[in-house]
Amino acid sequence: MVRAYVVHVAWFATMLVFVSLQWARQGLKASVLLTLLTVPPVLIYTVRVHHLCRAIDPNARTVGWFPVLVTTLVLSPFESGLILPAKNLLAAHRILKVHTSLAPDSPVTEGGPDNPFKPNPLGRSA
Repeated sequence: MVRAYVVHVAWFATMLVFVSLQWARQGLKASVLLTLLTVPPVLIYTVRVHHLCRAIDPNARTVGWFPVLVTTLVLSPFESGLILPAKNLLAAHRILKVHTSLAPDSPVTEGGPDNPFKPNPLGRSA
């Protein structure tokens, strides 16, 4: 989610730079289209984060499919691709912070970086 969001924000910033420099029409069209191509993955990841947050905390203040679709249709894909993922990422950060502070013996926080028995999340041998 974070990578897709960063790519979307980077393309959005690039598009704004091209618009401010009054780049040729074909360049503007290309930058807008490339920015629009990054919107669907960001919105899909936004909803996936919503489902994960709600699985951990049913009262989480995250955004699901309905607000994503309404915001995309009413405002613009650019605004929904910038604002809604940021809201869900902040909510996920708060949930993870609370979860790790409540479970200090979990494998995520156990032992620190020098722990030789630290679980490998990718299943690869060290």
